[in-house]
Amino acid sequence: MLNTASPIPLYQQLAALLRSAMEQGAYPENQKIPSEPELAKSYGIGRPTVRQATDVLVREGLLERRRGSGTYVMPKAKHIDLLSLSGTGQALEASELAASSEWLLVPELVSGNLALGGFEQAYRLQRITRIDDEPVLLETFYLDSRLFAHFDQLFNAQQSLSEQVKQRYQQTVSSAEQNFRVMFASRKLAELMQVDTKLPLLHVARYLNFGALEKAIYCDIICRTDRFNFSQTIYATQ
Repeated sequence: MLNTASPIPLYQQLAALLRSAMEQGAYPENQKIPSEPELAKSYGIGRPTVRQATDVLVREGLLERRRGSGTYVMPKAKHIDLLSLSGTGQALEASELAASSEWLLVPELVSGNLALGGFEQAYRLQRITRIDDEPVLLETFYLDSRLFAHFDQLFNAQQSLSEQVKQRYQQTVSSAEQNFRVMFASRKLAELMQVDTKLPLLHVARYLNFGALEKAIYCDIICRTDRFNFSQTIYATQ
């Protein structure tokens, strides 16, 4: 039950109880949880407090409100190791998920503010990955034009980016530097990713190193957080 003497707000206590009930199977996946009036009566609290609690779980991707129907338990998010050096294709293959990728932008030479990653000039290309026809991952790559000369002419949309860099420039990724933050989508990005602007997205800023060639490629990665858990593989140093 809820502890009114606790410093933890009641809505957070209720969110924790509902979260635990879902984990234990009391509220199965794809099933409707009790209505707000029912929960308010069961726990002796007001409906606004119940709404705050379910708002938390909706933002976490654990619940989904369906207009005119109620609030339902979402299926557990699948685990995808998309942030390791294995690359997107291999990671999705290992996850056994039916995914498809599409290049939205083929290599174009950009400079100035358009060349993210601190490059004077870079080849920019963008790829979106969908699972069950839902966009889950948006990657925008920037390749230093000094190191990857004529990449726009050599690019092959049917071949993985890592293989192209390895074959055409004899370079293999040796390490990466990554920064993570939570972001909210603009209207344009929300439309592309088919999400609400209030849904938190995971933003990864990744620099790829190729031995002595440090920060040769910058990857701007945006991940949906409501259907999948994204992780990073970390290896111990020898």
